[in-house]
Amino acid sequence: MRLVTPAHPTAGTGRAARFLTLATARELGVLLCLSVMFPFLIHIIPVPQDSRLGVRLLPMFYAPLLAALVGRSGTAFAVALLAPWLNWAVTSHPAPVGAAMMTLQLLVFVWAMRAMIARASARWYLASPAYLACMAVAALAAAIVPAFIGGRGAFAWLVQSVATGLPGLGILVLINWLVLRYYPPGGSGDGPRFA
Repeated sequence: MRLVTPAHPTAGTGRAARFLTLATARELGVLLCLSVMFPFLIHIIPVPQDSRLGVRLLPMFYAPLLAALVGRSGTAFAVALLAPWLNWAVTSHPAPVGAAMMTLQLLVFVWAMRAMIARASARWYLASPAYLACMAVAALAAAIVPAFIGGRGAFAWLVQSVATGLPGLGILVLINWLVLRYYPPGGSGDGPRFA
């Protein structure tokens, strides 16, 4: 008995959608490199005493923001999922518990950005409500699992984190505005794609 199979698994059904095309791999590679480079560059800036610039300037959010604004949805979520763990593998920061919390924050941030772009189109201020949404979900997760934030109170952690991250929130809004200004939707660069 001989089985006959088509020459191509999707023969006769049109072109098959591929999971990882060259363009997607290139986009993901660039964004993952940026997701390591931004925090690294922020952390090598000399600061007085033991001020930590990462929690103030929020460099982990820059690449996922760019991915959410100009990338495909899958790429944006992949960057949000992989960036904290890639940083941990390369620099040993953040610690695994912090990387888990950061992964949650970035996934919610990207989800909120993509949802708001799909609903209200791209706007210069969308990074702000997306950041606040991700922090609210992170506080809820911290209330359920206090080990995420070292056993502190979730509400106090939320208030302190948002207040400390206000300069970074300003940078996120600036990046949001610059991307939309120089890479507008429907412009020559094709702006944010909803793939």
